[in-house]
Amino acid sequence: MSRPDAHSQTAARHEAFLRDGVVCLRNVLTPAEIVSLREAVARQMSGLRTSPTGYDFESLARQVWARDMTVDTGAAERFDMRRMKELVRSDTDARPLQEEDTSDQEGLFFYDVAAWKHDQGVREVAFDSALPQIASELLNARYLNFWEDTTFVKAPHTRQKTAFHQDLAYFQIEGDQCVIVWIPLDPASLDNGVMQYVRGSHLSGQTFAPNVFVSQTPLASSPEIRCPDIESAPERYDIISFDVEPGDVIIHDVRTVHGAGGNRSDTWRRAMSFRYCGDRIRYLDRPGAIRQVGVAHDLQDGDRLFSADYPIVWPKPWPGFRLAECFEAQHLNAGKRG
Repeated sequence: MSRPDAHSQTAARHEAFLRDGVVCLRNVLTPAEIVSLREAVARQMSGLRTSPTGYDFESLARQVWARDMTVDTGAAERFDMRRMKELVRSDTDARPLQEEDTSDQEGLFFYDVAAWKHDQGVREVAFDSALPQIASELLNARYLNFWEDTTFVKAPHTRQKTAFHQDLAYFQIEGDQCVIVWIPLDPASLDNGVMQYVRGSHLSGQTFAPNVFVSQTPLASSPEIRCPDIESAPERYDIISFDVEPGDVIIHDVRTVHGAGGNRSDTWRRAMSFRYCGDRIRYLDRPGAIRQVGVAHDLQDGDRLFSADYPIVWPKPWPGFRLAECFEAQHLNAGKRG
């Protein structure tokens, strides 16, 4: 029996993506690319408590639910966590989202963002791996902008879940031609917190308000409706997940509802996510969207994402072109001129 050709494989994964709002692809990234991302994550984690963007959501959740405990996030200042605690505590439908775990080990749910702005290894994977072409094909995009990266790490015996949510209203964009690539840096399954997706939820026609991850509580600044409380009755939803290995990726539509359990295992679950936008996406200073880190553009609502903050990563001007190297040289030269 002949093996399916590349065209038929591309068509099959595109069909699955359109139908389910999520697709798992095997052996997309190389071992060297995985090493680069692991090294980047280690550098980010070394800055916990001193970084302005790195948080431990496991510790934060304890501070939120302990009424008399002061919120302390070190030097992190991207979010107003004291206000978030007030918001969650005032939400009568909110409750802790934590796994049962008999271990007395204290977990860690590490979060950070925008490593691409200062880490060459992240840029090389985000800009010059197989990912931009794959994302472009899934989106039928004439060109592709890189939006941002985020790091999510759950240490062994981390009880904190990631509340089910939809990504669209977190971003300052208008349109649905956007994908999120979830990249496991360790073997991941339901035991240690692999992502879970509500199959077909991207077709609902609804936009849900961002929540605060440690609770289903929506951000008060968003005009969108609250995401359903999927954690309370998961059997009512068609929830799917994939056991994955480093090198595999899971790609979901920006409208697909998803979440994750805690890490009940003895192994780490490190992951990064990349966000890519197609040519039909327009900028929208959406109420309730999460403030991005270090952006310098002056885009107005309705503008294309033509900005150095959102590099065009596909198509390449010629085969073998390495955008990350060009980006690095450009910024080094700009620094010398300054």
